[in-house]
Parts: sequence; structure tokens; C-alpha cells
Amino acid sequence: MKKSMIQIARDTLESSKSAMPFLDLWKAVASEMGFNETQFEDNIAQFYTDLSLDGHFVNLEGNAWDLKKRHTLSESISRSEERFSRNAET
Repeated sequence: MKKSMIQIARDTLESSKSAMPFLDLWKAVASEMGFNETQFEDNIAQFYTDLSLDGHFVNLEGNAWDLKKRHTLSESISRSEERFSRNAET
């Protein structure tokens, strides 16, 4: 059975043992999916949306992504508060 983009992303992050920049994660997923250049471009937005909505992932500083289970809730809240206060200052 063929894996979904999200399943591949989860497996990739499990194997990497650390967060990955979004583009590196996307390249790994697209490669495993066997996407050609058109499919690579056509699916990137959907992949970003899927990552954002799936509860297994967390978006870290610098648009790096990791598995949420490797981070505490207080870390996530702290990062969100920092981003909010930076955006409020501009």
C-alpha cells in the first residue's frame, strides 16, 4: 500500500531524530513519492497545509518542522508567545 505524504514525513522525521527545514522535508517526501517537477510544484502547498493541520507535527522557528512528541507543551506555548510578541511590535 502506498504511503501518504504525511506518513512519509512522519517516517522521515522519526529517522532523522531531529527537526528539519520545511524544504528539506518536502524534498525527501517528494522524492519518496516519486514526484516529477510538475507534481513537486503542484503538491507543495497541500503538503504544507497537511503538516499544519496534522496534530503530530510542530512548526518551529525558521520554518523547521518536527514531531510534536519530541517537544513539551510549554516549549510550544513559549515559541507561540515569542512569535506573537515579535509580530505585534512590527
